[in-house]
This record gives sequence, structure tokens and C-alpha cells, in this order.
Amino acid sequence: MTDKFINLLKNYGSDSLQSLDSIYSDDVQYEEPINKGKDPAHLKLILEDLLKVLKGVRFESIHSAHDSECAFVCWKMRYKFRNKAYEIDGVSRLRFDDAGQIIEHRDYWDASFPLYGTFPIIGSIMKLIKKFVSVSPPNLK
Repeated sequence: MTDKFINLLKNYGSDSLQSLDSIYSDDVQYEEPINKGKDPAHLKLILEDLLKVLKGVRFESIHSAHDSECAFVCWKMRYKFRNKAYEIDGVSRLRFDDAGQIIEHRDYWDASFPLYGTFPIIGSIMKLIKKFVSVSPPNLK
């Protein structure tokens, strides 16, 4: 079950997205920090848009833990945005139906600095907020 998903990540691109129907249930629920999808066709649009907005998308450092009902897949996504290289660490939580297809796919990753922080005004504001709310290390002297 998890192997098909991992193969999709390792070969992420327009061609690999053609196999979504064999991996996902017809009524899959998909959610990540930016998008929500409700079926394979909607999910495909979301994943294709990722390829349009970001360049050179590739997934690395893929590890998983799973049983017959649920899987957690850890990954690192590398990409270029505005000709600058970035990476995001994330986790996909997958739930499977009795046929082994994914019925729920939820991605967890931090959208703040790797994505929103790249915009000039928003990034500056976020850096100020981070500085204001961060906890300084203790002075042990």
C-alpha cells in the first residue's frame, strides 16, 4: 500500500500523476496547509499546480511506518522558487480502505518561512514576529 505512494514521491512529475487512480480511492480526502481536495481529479489539479509554481520538485529522505490501516511517510521536498533553492521537511499521514487505496491523505509541513517567508513584505513581518516570540537560550554563566 505505502510502496505505491512512495514510488509516486520518488518519481514525482507529470507522468507519475497519471497513476493517481490506482493509488487513491474515488472519495479520497486530501488536506495540507494550503489546499483541500475531495477526489482524485481535484487532487491531481493540486499536485499539477505544484509542478507549475515550483521548479525542479523532488522528494528525498523518504521513510515510512505503517500498518494495514494507516501510514506515516516522512519526506524532504526540494524545489526552486524564483530561481532560489528551498527545502521543506514534511510528513504525510495516509489512511487506507479495505482494497488498499488511500482514502485520506493529510500532509503536515510548515508553510510559514519556506513558502510565505519568501515574499518581501510578508517575509519581513514574519521575521519580526519570530524574533518577538522566540525564547532566548538560558544564560548559564
